[in-house]
This record gives sequence, structure tokens and C-alpha cells, in this order.
Amino acid sequence: MRRIAAPTVLAAWTATVVRALQAHGVDGVALARRAGIDPELFTVDGARIPLANTTRLWHLAVEATGDPCFGLEVARFVRPATFHALGLGIVASRTFRDALDRIVRFGPVALTTSVEATGGEQDGAYVLALDWAAGVPRPSYESIEAIAACIVRTGRFLVGRALSPLEVGLERPTPPPPQPLDPIERFFRCPVHYGYRGYRMAFALDLVDRPLSTGNGELARHADRVVEAYLDHIRSAGPVMEQVHQVVASLLADGGAGEPTPSAVARELAMSNRTLQRRLHEEGTTFRDIVAHVRIGLAKRLIAIDGLATNQVAERLGYSDSAAFRRAFKRRTGMTPGEFAMSPGPDEALAL
Repeated sequence: MRRIAAPTVLAAWTATVVRALQAHGVDGVALARRAGIDPELFTVDGARIPLANTTRLWHLAVEATGDPCFGLEVARFVRPATFHALGLGIVASRTFRDALDRIVRFGPVALTTSVEATGGEQDGAYVLALDWAAGVPRPSYESIEAIAACIVRTGRFLVGRALSPLEVGLERPTPPPPQPLDPIERFFRCPVHYGYRGYRMAFALDLVDRPLSTGNGELARHADRVVEAYLDHIRSAGPVMEQVHQVVASLLADGGAGEPTPSAVARELAMSNRTLQRRLHEEGTTFRDIVAHVRIGLAKRLIAIDGLATNQVAERLGYSDSAAFRRAFKRRTGMTPGEFAMSPGPDEALAL
């Protein structure tokens, strides 16, 4: 399967940054637009945003708030569905170790990139670590620190408010500007090592293996299946025109689904209508042209394979009437539907 060429970030997670900015008295939506992010994506389930754009937003957020540790603040605004179904799987985990293992396994939900995520026992502790290969785009310090803060906040909810890592390693080269106390160390309540290669959090084994009162194996397995299906979708996604082709063909083949609209297809592809139209324009086509192409392809099949009459095909594919279908068919194929039905070329009849 083809993978997405450029790293992307879950739009719902980026929306958390905007909410934190709004609460700070900063126009987060305006900053998102400055970063090249379409705010419409924040309301589209499963939508994704290029990492480069979210990194610009993080830099703008730190500049606007004057807070070099803004990631810690953002973690406060996470909602149950921020990380797709992964959030449900984490809460339904049998132990905090299971929850951490899910974070390692399903990390691409938040960020698709060539990150090496590992989790397991080292030197008598459970260690969760992240690192990137050379040359791979790396997220901003603040964004990964926010993820680390989310993990610790979740642990305090699941295990108890006293939970803290044994130690934390961050890529940030030096501590934040002098304050009475290092705000990062104050949040994690443990030694924090700066200038670390990648990121590292170590937890005591007795804490990570403690049974959770929220544990539910059936729910956790269901959430895993939903997350796996979502990851399969984003990993196998080809050019947008191919994805639109597939969705339109599915809608038309269902019959009775009505006229495929850009908004309906955009929702299926987890993107905004505006983003869909822009991507199709970049690929040298239009939504209207794809619908017309798919319709004629399906019409060929209905005529050649199912033997449907012109009026039946027109009704099945949502044309206003038989005359409109005949005109569209002749314009695309150079033949009327009747002439096509009599033609000897079955291979062409099946070509979409």
C-alpha cells in the first residue's frame, strides 16, 4: 500500500491548540489561517493537516502567548475524542501499561511520520521513547511536550493524581527561561533531562501494572479495530482524484443516493469542501468532471453487463431524464447508448 508522502497531524489535535489559544485571549482561528490551516477541518471527523502547517501554528502560538511551555497548557484542552478512537481504547485499557502500549502502537493517529516509538521494560521501569530518523521532519518541541503532558494527565486520571514519571528526557536543548521553578519539571514532578535525543518517559512498574477501574476488554478491542481501520485508510490513500472517484462510484452504485455533492464526498474523505476543491484543482481536474466520468463508466457496465434500457440507466444514475443521459453519453463516448449496446467491444464497455 502507498503511504502518505508528507507527515500529517490529526486535525482534532490541532484544534486543541486553537482552543488553548482562545482561552488565553488569542485569536487561535486567525493564527491557524496564518499557518495555512483551513479551520473548517476542525469539524471534519478524521481530517488531517500537513505537519509543516501545524509546526508553523505552534511557533505562532508560542510567539503570541510568550509562553515557551505552551504545550503544557494545550494538554489541558484535550477532549475524549481528540485522538479519534484511540482515546476510548486508552481509557478502556486493563492497565496503564496496556494504555501506553496502545499509544506506541497507534501513535500515527496523532502524527504520521517516520517516528520510532518503543515501549517496554528497561532497567526496572517501563520506558516510552520516541525518536526520528535523520532527515525526517521533526515536530516542534512544544507539540511533543504537549503529547507527553497528555499522557501524564491521562495517567493521573486513570491511576491516581499522584502518578508521575520517574524521569523525562526532552529534545528541547535547555530549560525554559529562568523562573522561580522550572514549569516543565514542576508539571511532571520528576527530574527532566534537556538536550536528549528524541523523547523518553520512564514509569514505575508497580504503577503501570496496577489494574484500572475503567478497564473494559471488549470496548478496548472495539476501539483498536476502529483505529486500525482509520490508519489503513490514511496509509492507503492515493491521489485525491482517485479517492473521489471511488467514493462517487460507491454513491452512484448504491442507487437512490441522489446526486453526489462535493460536501458529501469531502466528509467521506475527512477533509473540508474547500480543501477537496483545491486538491482536485492541483491535480488538474474538477469534481464535476470526475462525476461525469464515473457516471459514464457505470452506464457502460449497466448497458453491457446488466442489459438495462436507456431510461433505466438514466434513472439509476440520477440523470434528469433519458434525453440528458443520451446527450452526456454521446458527448463522452461518441456513440449513443443504443449504438454502444450494439457495438462489439466488451473490453471498452468495462473500462471506467
